[in-house]
This record gives sequence, C-alpha cells and structure tokens, in this order.
Amino acid sequence: MTTAAQTTAPTEAPKGPVIELLPLGQNLARVVLTISNQGSLARFQQEVGTLGQQFARIQQLQQRIQSALTTVERDALTKVGESEVKDFNEKDALFAKVWSFSIPALANRQTALVNTALRLMAVISEEEAVKARASKDFKEEQIVIRGDRRLLQTAEIRGLEFVVQFEQFVKVLQARRDAFLQLTELLKRATTDEQKKSIQTQLDQATELLDKGNKEMAESVGYSLTHNYEIEVLEAKFVFLLNQEEVNQVQNLFANSQQQQAAAATLDAPKVEKRLTEKKN
Repeated sequence: MTTAAQTTAPTEAPKGPVIELLPLGQNLARVVLTISNQGSLARFQQEVGTLGQQFARIQQLQQRIQSALTTVERDALTKVGESEVKDFNEKDALFAKVWSFSIPALANRQTALVNTALRLMAVISEEEAVKARASKDFKEEQIVIRGDRRLLQTAEIRGLEFVVQFEQFVKVLQARRDAFLQLTELLKRATTDEQKKSIQTQLDQATELLDKGNKEMAESVGYSLTHNYEIEVLEAKFVFLLNQEEVNQVQNLFANSQQQQAAAATLDAPKVEKRLTEKKN
C-alpha cells in the first residue's frame, strides 16, 4: 500500500516580545538591558545613578510641597519643582532613546546590574611576563601594559552561573586566607604548650584548605591569592526583580506551555504509529 506524502506545518514562532528572565538567588528577575561594551557600561552606570538621584529629589520636593504650611512656601517650592521636573524630563527623554527605558518606569522596582561575563587580568612582574611568553599557547594580546603595570589575561568567565560561582569561591578563598592569618597571629601569642598544640592543629587544617582552594582556582581560571587582579566586566545585564504576583504569572505560563506541548505530543503519537503501520503493509 502506498500513502501520499504528508507535509508537517512549520512551527509558528512565538508571538509578542521575547522576555529574558534570570534566577537571582531565591528571586526571579527580568532583563531590561544587556550591555557588552565597557565604555557603554560606565556611561550607563553614571547616567542611571545621576538621573535616579534627581528623580528621588523630585519626589522629596513633591512631598515638601504637599506638607508646606504657607502659600508662600508652597509657591516657592512649586516653582523650584517645575524647573527640576522640566530638566529631568528632558534628560530622561534622551536617556530613554539610548537605553530604551525611562527612569520613572522602574522607580519603585528593586533593580540590579548583574555581571554575566568577566575577564581576569593578573598583575605580573617582568620575569612572569617573560615566562608567559615562553608558553607555546601564548598570544601577545594576552599581556596588556597599563601605566607601570603589566597585566596577564588568565581567563574569561561567561554565563551568570559561572560568574556567580567564581565570585562566591573568591569570597570563600579570601575567608580561608583570613582564617590562616588570624591563626598565625594567635600561634605567635600562645603562651602554653596546650594552646600552641591546639592552634597549630587548626592552622594546619586552615593551611590545607587554603592551599587546596588556591590550587583549584589557579588551575581552573588562573586566579591565585599570590597575585593582585583587575577584573573587567565584559557583559552585564540590568534587571528588575519580579514581585510574587509576577512570579506566579510566569509559573502559570510555563505550566500551560508544558501542558500544551504534552497534549500536542499525545495527538501526534497515533499519526506516527499509523504511518509506520501503513509503511509495513
């Protein structure tokens, strides 16, 4: 038996704007803006900080106008407020053209600038630079001269999950170093053999943990507590945290999508089975 060829209708692309969400600890955040240029990032941070402060001043001024005790005071504050609002609106309009959102739109939201890609640059000596250049995999652009400092690129870390892991482990490593230094000082001040023995045991354990962590970080991303570093942000995302109602909406949309996919798979299964049966016949 022969069967006519069946064409599968192309899957429609999702309608509407694509919304990017990021998990931040126990919270869920919506991405407003992604910046992958260091100059643009510095400009954005300056502008959002300056305009945010100006908008806060306007809100405080409006409260003072409402609580003014005399007409003279209210009129004076209103005049100042009108001038401030006009200046802010002009600047905010320019800001919105560049960054695609306005400051008042997120005034009452909890926002954050989240790093999603980093470049690690170790401060090295001339001897270390010579050693690095001797490596067969070395590329000259890995070494950057800034003033009187030589910087060696040791790694690029990309992806929110990996950036968070790196930042957390750096904190752990620094805490281990602090514990090592504190125990070293305590050992110097110990007066009895019993104290010295107890502290030495703790110091040995702290040293082992510190050396282990330092070795792991050095091997994975070239980060070591023996060097100072400059960390360059290659990409950052400006986000606002969703409230519980918005989180519930996202969860419901996801659940509905899963149900629709499951239902579609169930409907397609008999068709596939039928085509296979006809082919055998």
